[in-house]
Amino acid sequence: MNDGLDEFDLKLLDAIQRNNRLTAAQLAERVCLSPSAVQRRLHRLRERKVIEAEVAIVSPEALGQSLTAIVEVTLDTDRPKVVEEFQRAIQAAPEVMQAYYVTGNADYILVITARNTADYEAFARKFLSKRPHVKYFRTSIVMRRVKRGMTLPLKSDQGLPSG
Repeated sequence: MNDGLDEFDLKLLDAIQRNNRLTAAQLAERVCLSPSAVQRRLHRLRERKVIEAEVAIVSPEALGQSLTAIVEVTLDTDRPKVVEEFQRAIQAAPEVMQAYYVTGNADYILVITARNTADYEAFARKFLSKRPHVKYFRTSIVMRRVKRGMTLPLKSDQGLPSG
């Protein structure tokens, strides 16, 4: 997993996960490299898709999206064509913030945002209730966000080849 990542890469990744607005000079100071070495490493990490995206995390509440729902979806078949079609639909739905194809009681876990319960109900009716091959879905409404993040735990001695 850490194929080709050294201690400096991991320190750099940890720093930019926490604040991707740091300058190369600020990053260089934190990871003990020159600014040009930091820029080369960042370029390499982006090229190799170790860094998948650099985005702003926007507060749903600030945009009037005060409802978050966790939805378990079960399909009536696991035929590849049906699975791919459902995944394309998920990717095209702006209400779906995150989606996971999972093992267990459901086939998918979706994290959905909406303005209110009426908007969620309209989404569920349009997207889930009437969608072919959706056998069952169960919704949990989030009462309070306890933690949100995309930061992966990184330790410079974790998972690196010795030597």
